[in-house]
Amino acid sequence: FFPWFFFAASSQEAADTVACRQNRGSCSFVACSAPLVDIGTCRGGKLKCCKW
Repeated sequence: FFPWFFFAASSQEAADTVACRQNRGSCSFVACSAPLVDIGTCRGGKLKCCKW
């Protein structure tokens, strides 16, 4: 957990991307489809954040 947290905190990724990953979501170029649920955005609103 610690190495992942350090990487996320030290990267240049947008805050929404970091928040998506912390919520165990994944970034997607397309709209989330079942069984995935849209829980936010990634890359400053350019991508969708999907979660199982």
